[in-house]
Amino acid sequence: MIEGFFCPEEALRDILEGRVKTVMVLGASDSGKTTMVKVLAKYCAKSRKTAVMDIDPGQSHIGPPTTVAWAVVDEKFEDWDKLEMAGFYFIGDISPTSSLLSTVTGAKIVWEKASQAAEIVIVDTSGLIRGSLGRNLKLHLIDLLNPELILALHRKDELDHILSFYQGIKVPRIYKIPVPEEVERKDFSQRRLYREGKFRNYFQRAKDIEFVLREIGLDEKMPSEYLSFRLVSLRDKFNRDIALGIIKQVDKIGGTVTIYSPVSLPEKVGAVVLGKIRLSPEGKQLTDF
Repeated sequence: MIEGFFCPEEALRDILEGRVKTVMVLGASDSGKTTMVKVLAKYCAKSRKTAVMDIDPGQSHIGPPTTVAWAVVDEKFEDWDKLEMAGFYFIGDISPTSSLLSTVTGAKIVWEKASQAAEIVIVDTSGLIRGSLGRNLKLHLIDLLNPELILALHRKDELDHILSFYQGIKVPRIYKIPVPEEVERKDFSQRRLYREGKFRNYFQRAKDIEFVLREIGLDEKMPSEYLSFRLVSLRDKFNRDIALGIIKQVDKIGGTVTIYSPVSLPEKVGAVVLGKIRLSPEGKQLTDF
Protein backbone atom coordinates (compact mmCIF):
# COMPACT_ATOMS: atom_id res chain seq x y z
CA MET A 1 0.00 0.00 0.00
CA ILE A 2 1.21 3.53 -0.78
CA GLU A 3 -0.69 6.38 0.85
CA GLY A 4 -4.14 4.79 0.76
CA PHE A 5 -3.82 2.83 -2.50
CA PHE A 6 -3.47 -0.94 -2.52
CA CYS A 7 -0.68 -1.05 -5.08
CA PRO A 8 0.76 -4.59 -5.34
CA GLU A 9 4.32 -5.02 -4.09
CA GLU A 10 5.23 -6.78 -7.34
CA ALA A 11 4.25 -3.72 -9.35
CA LEU A 12 6.20 -1.36 -7.09
CA ARG A 13 9.25 -3.63 -7.28
CA ASP A 14 9.16 -3.66 -11.09
CA ILE A 15 8.94 0.14 -11.14
CA LEU A 16 11.78 0.78 -8.70
CA GLU A 17 14.08 -1.83 -10.19
CA GLY A 18 13.88 -0.26 -13.63
CA ARG A 19 11.87 -2.91 -15.46
CA VAL A 20 9.15 -0.38 -16.32
CA LYS A 21 9.51 2.69 -18.56
CA THR A 22 5.85 3.73 -18.79
CA VAL A 23 3.04 3.32 -16.25
CA MET A 24 -0.52 4.14 -17.30
CA VAL A 25 -3.27 4.80 -14.75
CA LEU A 26 -6.80 4.00 -15.94
CA GLY A 27 -10.13 4.66 -14.29
CA ALA A 28 -13.48 6.40 -14.56
CA SER A 29 -13.97 10.01 -13.50
CA ASP A 30 -13.55 10.51 -9.76
CA SER A 31 -11.70 7.23 -9.23
CA GLY A 32 -8.57 8.76 -7.72
CA LYS A 33 -6.37 8.55 -10.84
CA THR A 34 -4.70 11.93 -10.41
CA THR A 35 -4.05 11.34 -6.71
CA MET A 36 -2.51 7.97 -7.48
CA VAL A 37 -0.30 9.50 -10.21
CA LYS A 38 0.90 12.11 -7.72
CA VAL A 39 1.64 9.53 -5.02
CA LEU A 40 3.38 7.21 -7.46
CA ALA A 41 5.43 10.04 -8.98
CA LYS A 42 6.77 11.06 -5.57
CA TYR A 43 7.56 7.42 -4.83
CA CYS A 44 9.41 6.90 -8.12
CA ALA A 45 11.28 10.21 -7.97
CA LYS A 46 13.23 9.00 -4.94
CA SER A 47 15.30 6.72 -7.14
CA ARG A 48 14.55 7.46 -10.82
CA LYS A 49 14.17 10.57 -12.96
CA THR A 50 10.40 10.78 -13.27
CA ALA A 51 8.00 12.53 -15.64
CA VAL A 52 4.22 12.72 -15.49
CA MET A 53 1.87 13.37 -18.40
CA ASP A 54 -1.79 14.31 -18.33
CA ILE A 55 -4.24 13.16 -21.04
CA ASP A 56 -7.35 14.66 -19.45
CA PRO A 57 -8.17 17.84 -21.43
CA GLY A 58 -11.19 18.68 -19.27
CA GLN A 59 -9.69 18.37 -15.79
CA SER A 60 -6.01 18.81 -16.56
CA HIS A 61 -3.58 19.30 -13.69
CA ILE A 62 -0.34 20.03 -15.55
CA GLY A 63 -1.28 22.21 -18.50
CA PRO A 64 -4.34 24.36 -19.15
CA PRO A 65 -7.59 22.62 -20.16
CA THR A 66 -7.78 21.47 -23.82
CA THR A 67 -4.20 20.19 -23.74
CA VAL A 68 -2.12 17.07 -23.21
CA ALA A 69 0.84 18.19 -21.10
CA TRP A 70 3.88 16.84 -19.26
CA ALA A 71 6.36 17.79 -16.55
CA VAL A 72 9.35 16.42 -14.69
CA VAL A 73 8.84 15.87 -10.95
CA ASP A 74 11.12 15.26 -8.00
CA GLU A 75 10.57 13.68 -4.59
CA LYS A 76 9.60 17.08 -3.12
CA PHE A 77 6.60 17.26 -5.45
CA GLU A 78 3.58 18.26 -3.35
CA ASP A 79 1.29 20.51 -5.39
CA TRP A 80 0.22 20.37 -9.06
CA ASP A 81 -0.04 24.17 -9.19
CA LYS A 82 3.67 24.53 -8.44
CA LEU A 83 4.74 22.07 -11.12
CA GLU A 84 6.46 23.62 -14.13
CA MET A 85 4.95 22.42 -17.40
CA ALA A 86 7.64 21.17 -19.80
CA GLY A 87 5.45 21.12 -22.91
CA PHE A 88 1.96 20.49 -24.27
CA TYR A 89 -0.09 19.52 -27.30
CA PHE A 90 -3.34 21.35 -28.07
CA ILE A 91 -6.40 19.11 -28.26
CA GLY A 92 -8.73 22.04 -28.80
CA ASP A 93 -11.63 20.77 -26.71
CA ILE A 94 -12.41 19.98 -23.08
CA SER A 95 -13.37 16.40 -23.88
CA PRO A 96 -11.67 13.74 -26.01
CA THR A 97 -15.11 12.60 -27.20
CA SER A 98 -15.07 14.81 -30.30
CA SER A 99 -11.28 14.98 -30.56
CA LEU A 100 -10.10 11.37 -30.54
CA LEU A 101 -7.52 11.83 -33.28
CA SER A 102 -6.06 14.94 -31.63
CA THR A 103 -6.00 13.18 -28.27
CA VAL A 104 -4.05 10.13 -29.40
CA THR A 105 -1.76 12.25 -31.60
CA GLY A 106 -1.01 14.57 -28.70
CA ALA A 107 -0.48 11.68 -26.33
CA LYS A 108 2.11 10.11 -28.62
CA ILE A 109 3.99 13.37 -29.23
CA VAL A 110 4.03 14.31 -25.53
CA TRP A 111 5.03 10.80 -24.46
CA GLU A 112 8.01 10.85 -26.84
CA LYS A 113 9.23 14.10 -25.29
CA ALA A 114 8.67 12.91 -21.73
CA SER A 115 10.30 9.52 -22.28
CA GLN A 116 13.41 11.19 -23.70
CA ALA A 117 13.71 13.38 -20.61
CA ALA A 118 13.02 10.80 -17.89
CA GLU A 119 13.68 7.22 -16.88
CA ILE A 120 10.02 6.56 -16.13
CA VAL A 121 6.82 8.22 -17.37
CA ILE A 122 3.58 8.03 -15.39
CA VAL A 123 0.49 8.66 -17.52
CA ASP A 124 -2.75 10.08 -16.15
CA THR A 125 -5.74 9.44 -18.43
CA SER A 126 -9.22 10.90 -18.82
CA GLY A 127 -12.32 9.38 -17.27
CA LEU A 128 -13.79 8.51 -20.68
CA ILE A 129 -14.14 4.74 -20.39
CA ARG A 130 -17.76 3.94 -21.22
CA GLY A 131 -18.98 2.16 -24.34
CA SER A 132 -17.13 1.55 -27.56
CA LEU A 133 -15.83 5.14 -27.62
CA GLY A 134 -14.10 4.85 -24.26
CA ARG A 135 -12.83 1.36 -25.08
CA ASN A 136 -11.40 2.35 -28.46
CA LEU A 137 -9.72 5.44 -27.04
CA LYS A 138 -8.01 3.52 -24.27
CA LEU A 139 -6.99 0.58 -26.50
CA HIS A 140 -5.39 2.94 -29.02
CA LEU A 141 -3.63 4.92 -26.29
CA ILE A 142 -2.19 1.69 -24.94
CA ASP A 143 -1.06 0.66 -28.42
CA LEU A 144 0.65 4.01 -29.01
CA LEU A 145 2.31 4.49 -25.62
CA ASN A 146 3.04 0.81 -25.04
CA PRO A 147 3.07 0.90 -21.22
CA GLU A 148 4.69 -2.07 -19.52
CA LEU A 149 2.39 -1.59 -16.54
CA ILE A 150 -1.24 -0.50 -16.15
CA LEU A 151 -2.79 0.36 -12.81
CA ALA A 152 -6.57 0.14 -13.23
CA LEU A 153 -8.64 1.87 -10.56
CA HIS A 154 -12.07 0.29 -10.67
CA ARG A 155 -15.46 0.04 -9.07
CA LYS A 156 -17.01 -3.38 -9.70
CA ASP A 157 -16.66 -4.32 -13.39
CA GLU A 158 -16.57 -0.86 -15.04
CA LEU A 159 -13.20 -1.47 -16.76
CA ASP A 160 -13.76 -5.09 -17.77
CA HIS A 161 -14.83 -4.22 -21.33
CA ILE A 162 -11.39 -2.64 -21.82
CA LEU A 163 -9.16 -4.95 -19.78
CA SER A 164 -10.71 -8.19 -21.09
CA PHE A 165 -8.82 -7.63 -24.35
CA TYR A 166 -5.53 -8.28 -22.52
CA GLN A 167 -6.46 -11.63 -20.94
CA GLY A 168 -3.96 -13.53 -23.07
CA ILE A 169 -1.33 -10.80 -23.36
CA LYS A 170 1.79 -10.61 -21.17
CA VAL A 171 2.63 -6.94 -21.72
CA PRO A 172 1.25 -4.65 -20.43
CA ARG A 173 0.95 -6.22 -16.99
CA ILE A 174 -2.34 -5.09 -15.49
CA TYR A 175 -3.18 -4.67 -11.82
CA LYS A 176 -6.76 -3.91 -10.78
CA ILE A 177 -6.90 -1.65 -7.74
CA PRO A 178 -10.11 -0.85 -5.84
CA VAL A 179 -11.11 2.81 -5.76
CA PRO A 180 -10.51 4.08 -2.19
CA GLU A 181 -13.73 4.79 -0.31
CA GLU A 182 -12.64 8.33 0.55
CA VAL A 183 -12.48 9.43 -3.11
CA GLU A 184 -15.03 12.21 -3.63
CA ARG A 185 -17.27 12.53 -6.68
CA LYS A 186 -17.45 15.95 -8.38
CA ASP A 187 -20.55 17.24 -10.12
CA PHE A 188 -20.72 19.16 -13.40
CA SER A 189 -20.58 22.60 -11.77
CA GLN A 190 -17.46 21.70 -9.77
CA ARG A 191 -15.73 20.53 -12.93
CA ARG A 192 -16.74 23.68 -14.80
CA LEU A 193 -15.50 25.94 -12.01
CA TYR A 194 -12.21 24.06 -11.91
CA ARG A 195 -11.71 24.58 -15.66
CA GLU A 196 -12.60 28.26 -15.42
CA GLY A 197 -10.06 28.70 -12.63
CA LYS A 198 -7.35 26.97 -14.64
CA PHE A 199 -8.06 29.11 -17.72
CA ARG A 200 -8.22 32.29 -15.61
CA ASN A 201 -4.84 31.57 -14.04
CA TYR A 202 -3.32 30.73 -17.42
CA PHE A 203 -4.42 34.00 -19.03
CA GLN A 204 -3.73 36.30 -16.06
CA ARG A 205 -0.55 37.62 -17.72
CA ALA A 206 -1.94 37.69 -21.26
CA LYS A 207 -2.00 40.73 -23.53
CA ASP A 208 -3.41 41.65 -26.94
CA ILE A 209 -1.03 40.81 -29.79
CA GLU A 210 -1.61 41.63 -33.46
CA PHE A 211 -0.67 39.14 -36.18
CA VAL A 212 -0.98 39.18 -39.96
CA LEU A 213 -3.59 36.59 -40.91
CA ARG A 214 -1.76 35.06 -43.86
CA GLU A 215 1.51 34.82 -41.89
CA ILE A 216 0.01 32.52 -39.25
CA GLY A 217 -2.00 30.24 -41.52
CA LEU A 218 -5.50 31.62 -40.86
CA ASP A 219 -7.92 31.68 -43.79
CA GLU A 220 -8.89 35.29 -44.47
CA LYS A 221 -12.25 34.08 -45.81
CA MET A 222 -13.21 32.42 -42.51
CA PRO A 223 -16.25 34.19 -40.96
CA SER A 224 -15.28 36.71 -38.28
CA GLU A 225 -18.17 35.58 -36.06
CA TYR A 226 -16.77 32.05 -36.03
CA LEU A 227 -13.30 33.26 -35.08
CA SER A 228 -14.51 35.67 -32.40
CA PHE A 229 -13.30 34.51 -28.96
CA ARG A 230 -12.16 31.19 -30.45
CA LEU A 231 -9.58 29.43 -28.28
CA VAL A 232 -6.43 28.77 -30.27
CA SER A 233 -2.92 27.46 -29.86
CA LEU A 234 0.08 29.42 -31.06
CA ARG A 235 2.78 27.29 -32.63
CA ASP A 236 6.36 28.31 -33.21
CA LYS A 237 8.13 28.13 -36.56
CA PHE A 238 9.10 24.51 -35.81
CA ASN A 239 5.38 23.58 -35.51
CA ARG A 240 5.44 23.18 -31.71
CA ASP A 241 2.66 24.41 -29.42
CA ILE A 242 4.03 27.22 -27.25
CA ALA A 243 0.99 29.08 -25.86
CA LEU A 244 -2.78 29.28 -25.94
CA GLY A 245 -4.63 32.36 -27.07
CA ILE A 246 -8.11 33.83 -27.54
CA ILE A 247 -9.02 35.60 -30.78
CA LYS A 248 -10.26 39.06 -29.83
CA GLN A 249 -10.66 40.83 -33.17
CA VAL A 250 -10.33 40.12 -36.89
CA ASP A 251 -9.65 42.99 -39.30
CA LYS A 252 -10.45 41.63 -42.75
CA ILE A 253 -9.60 44.93 -44.46
CA GLY A 254 -6.21 45.25 -42.82
CA GLY A 255 -5.62 41.49 -42.93
CA THR A 256 -4.80 41.23 -39.22
CA VAL A 257 -6.03 39.36 -36.15
CA THR A 258 -5.68 40.34 -32.49
CA ILE A 259 -5.03 37.43 -30.14
CA TYR A 260 -5.06 37.62 -26.35
CA SER A 261 -2.19 35.42 -25.17
CA PRO A 262 0.59 35.10 -22.56
CA VAL A 263 3.08 34.05 -25.27
CA SER A 264 6.43 35.57 -24.34
CA LEU A 265 7.95 35.94 -27.83
CA PRO A 266 5.22 36.72 -30.41
CA GLU A 267 7.81 36.99 -33.17
CA LYS A 268 8.42 33.24 -32.87
CA VAL A 269 4.81 32.38 -33.73
CA GLY A 270 4.53 30.64 -37.10
CA ALA A 271 0.98 29.28 -37.09
CA VAL A 272 -2.30 29.24 -35.19
CA VAL A 273 -4.39 26.12 -34.53
CA LEU A 274 -8.12 26.71 -34.07
CA GLY A 275 -9.84 25.05 -31.15
CA LYS A 276 -13.41 23.80 -30.89
CA ILE A 277 -14.52 26.05 -28.04
CA ARG A 278 -14.95 29.78 -27.50
CA LEU A 279 -13.64 31.36 -24.34
CA SER A 280 -13.85 34.72 -22.59
CA PRO A 281 -10.64 36.32 -21.28
CA GLU A 282 -11.98 35.54 -17.79
CA GLY A 283 -11.93 31.82 -18.56
CA LYS A 284 -15.65 31.22 -19.07
CA GLN A 285 -16.69 28.99 -21.95
CA LEU A 286 -19.01 30.73 -24.40
CA THR A 287 -21.77 29.15 -26.44
CA ASP A 288 -21.01 28.69 -30.11
CA PHE A 289 -23.03 30.18 -32.93
